[in-house]
Amino acid sequence: MSSNISNNKAFSETSYLVGSSISANNSNNEHLSTTTAKSKLKKSRRLLYLSHAFAQFADAAWQFCIVMFLAAFTDYNSLLLVSTYGLVSGLTVCMFGSMAGQFVDRTNRLVAAQRFIWIQNLFVLLATLLCYILLTRDYDDPPHGATTTYNVPDWIAVRLQELPVHDSLSISLLVGIHICGSVAEVLNQGFSVAIEKDWIVVMAKLVSTNYSHESISHDHSSEMRRIIGDKEREWLSTTNVTLKQIDLSCKICAPAIAGFMITAFHNVGVSNADDEYGKDLRGAAVLVGCLNISALIVEYICTAFIYINIPELAKKHDDKKDTTSTSSLSTRTEEGTKLLQKASSALPFIARSEAENGIGEDEQENCNAVALPQGMKIYMKQPIAWGGIGFALLYLNALTFGGLMTAYLVWRGMKFSTVGIWRGVSSAIGLFGTVAYHFSRKHVSIESTGMWSITFQFLTLSLAYASLFFEDYYVTSLAMLIGGVCLSRVGLWVFDIAITQLMQEYIPAPIRGVTGGVQQSLNAFFGLLTYVVGICFPDPSEFFIYVAAGYASVGIAMIMYCFSIFCRKSELRSRSMF
Repeated sequence: MSSNISNNKAFSETSYLVGSSISANNSNNEHLSTTTAKSKLKKSRRLLYLSHAFAQFADAAWQFCIVMFLAAFTDYNSLLLVSTYGLVSGLTVCMFGSMAGQFVDRTNRLVAAQRFIWIQNLFVLLATLLCYILLTRDYDDPPHGATTTYNVPDWIAVRLQELPVHDSLSISLLVGIHICGSVAEVLNQGFSVAIEKDWIVVMAKLVSTNYSHESISHDHSSEMRRIIGDKEREWLSTTNVTLKQIDLSCKICAPAIAGFMITAFHNVGVSNADDEYGKDLRGAAVLVGCLNISALIVEYICTAFIYINIPELAKKHDDKKDTTSTSSLSTRTEEGTKLLQKASSALPFIARSEAENGIGEDEQENCNAVALPQGMKIYMKQPIAWGGIGFALLYLNALTFGGLMTAYLVWRGMKFSTVGIWRGVSSAIGLFGTVAYHFSRKHVSIESTGMWSITFQFLTLSLAYASLFFEDYYVTSLAMLIGGVCLSRVGLWVFDIAITQLMQEYIPAPIRGVTGGVQQSLNAFFGLLTYVVGICFPDPSEFFIYVAAGYASVGIAMIMYCFSIFCRKSELRSRSMF
């Protein structure tokens, strides 16, 4: 009997030691796994930044140069081609942006991203080639203005008299440039939705997963979930700010470099450089093509490595289970409830359930079918929908260093290099916006950050609007216009980041693509209205119309955001479970 007791005691001690050893090994393995996951997350974020830098630099150079190409086709005497290009590309994004977003929701993440990369860059290369051909023909073909051979009304003939439409080939080249550039823009917006609205949100989940391995297993309290939610939001905020800083840095460097390159190439093959300034842009076209080839290679490789490092990207959401709504827990089975509670504790910052965000089973099914109408219906049921529409209204504002204002400044007599420098200065000032956002988020909520930023933008654009009343004073008027636009960049980019993070936190996984696509469509819709004005008023001397329209659009956006987001921030916070 005594021997049995001794054996049992020895067995018990051995079992305890073995169990302790297994527990220790499991703990070590878990710690090792967590450390590896954190390392891969850091590496993936660096690859994301590198890919974004190449993509944005190539895109900024292309957007700047295409305006110069189109303006050069008219001898810098008309805004018509710049306006038609903006109108066509905006209309294309407006019509097909939601479909691109739905493609993101339905398709494997890596497949979707790499298809966007390949096709978009190939279309940019094709558009660049067409520009090169048309720029070459400028020196060999009859002069502009040979539109009298066409039987068109006088008001059309007046608008076409400066265009290279003297033969069918030139017209075909112009049409091809518009089509290729527009398709490339849709694909570019689709890629942005995939990465900025989906990929980085999935990556942010790893922050909470890693943290939960260390602590949440011992404490499922609401306080712990709040801490984890703060960690996720902080990671998202830092990533969004850095991506925006890269974006703005590229907008500083690319236009300035492109402007100097255009200046360097302007006298190639031209007998009188002073009289023919800026007409030979073929070298710039070659440069843009090379940039896009390099961007294609880097983006393709980086996205592949990110996908490999983050296995969660291979797991598409389960529409029936990807939810954090406590209201839906009582209607589920016991097994479903456990799954939902697990997701709720591990991923506390993800938005509310499909039901609360307007996603029923029928709508999930229809979401795969048609684009904008159904997508808009889903979009409008989101809690931040009106804030997103207010943000889209900012695209109606032509008071940026975009195509129309760039062409206007060239018409006013600015050199390409000077325009490029001011465009870079504008983006440099906008960089302060990213710093201001980071500082603001440490002291006030995202909703309050968005409110002060849109108000600041409206106030600074008041200076640009006031320039209308000083047109007789050339230098003063131009200084007020450029100064107001540059200062407004701070408010714009803070507001941009605020809206981006609000959408990341409030939009559920199953519809991130479609809502992001609808947002891009809305942005494009209001943006193309600017170009409609450009077509109706192509004379650069009528630029005051753009100034007034832009000022009004920012004022309306400020009012919409105030009443739909800022005044309802307490309600929104309760819905997001922060």
